[in-house]
Amino acid sequence: MSDSVLIFDFDGTIADTHHYIVHIANRLAPEYGYRQMEWEDVEGLRDKTAKEMIEYLGVPLLKVPAILARAKHEFHKGIENVKLIEGLHDVLHELHDRGVLMGIVSSNAAKNIESFLANHDLKIFDFLHSTTKIWSKHHSLEKLIKQRKFPREHVYYVGDETRDISAAKKSGVHGVSVTWGYNSAKALAADSPDHLLEAPAELLQFA
Repeated sequence: MSDSVLIFDFDGTIADTHHYIVHIANRLAPEYGYRQMEWEDVEGLRDKTAKEMIEYLGVPLLKVPAILARAKHEFHKGIENVKLIEGLHDVLHELHDRGVLMGIVSSNAAKNIESFLANHDLKIFDFLHSTTKIWSKHHSLEKLIKQRKFPREHVYYVGDETRDISAAKKSGVHGVSVTWGYNSAKALAADSPDHLLEAPAELLQFA
């Protein structure tokens, strides 16, 4: 058995959702009054944080909760088409076989995550926590760590955004950033995570 506890973000970290979420965001843009993203600009926007993206698109802050709720509903409609990050399936099963405790903390809906995990033969996680706190994930991490009495020095929070790095630092756990999701390697490195991974197989070092 391993002493490590790996807590994963979902969107962009486990599920390859970046372009799918762009599709949803663009569909909702006329209804909620913000600008659509041009596909030729999507890659370059990976250098922006979530807050910078909201400002760039002109999203009304008061509408953010309603937009997120609607997006989660829209997300579920196409859940069968959402792909797993390439190379991650075998790595996650290997971590599970090595006795690593694994869970998910995400702002996506629990039903979306559960459906995705079932579709991809990944019903191997020990816990799942869905939160509406997109700016303060550290509160969810804190609650989870205290409830389950995880030693912080053994906890690794794995995410694809700069806000995941912030959550790990505020919670006093190891921050592991992955470059295959939303934020670029440049944006992630600028926030100094404890670990910066370029391929799923690198997760095995925490087993």
